[in-house]
Amino acid sequence: MLHYVAFSELSTIKAAVVDRVIVEASFTAICPLTKTVDEYNVTIEYVPNEEGVYVELESLRKYLDSFKGVEIFHEDLAAELVRKLAKVVKPRYLSVRLRSRFLGMYVTVIKELKDPHRSGAV
Repeated sequence: MLHYVAFSELSTIKAAVVDRVIVEASFTAICPLTKTVDEYNVTIEYVPNEEGVYVELESLRKYLDSFKGVEIFHEDLAAELVRKLAKVVKPRYLSVRLRSRFLGMYVTVIKELKDPHRSGAV
């Protein structure tokens, strides 16, 4: 699996624990095969840990924008987002849903982390 080195790092905040967080954003990357721009809509959903650690939204925006001009497959991108978010936020549950349009088709790739305490879960 490819491990992308981001130009921007993710930051966290601590706040009161809520049941679930859902963040939706759009960003771009480059298709490694066609070299065309892939436009993504991403939905990040997570259940925060008992310490109330959350991704800081401005850092998330910069992190997503750092993929502009980067050649990466949909599947590798979803896996990278889960890997990075799981490392920083340490959620009890995490799902990344990437949606893009290619050749008139909508493509959705989903990567989940269901049991972060299990070895090799990401």
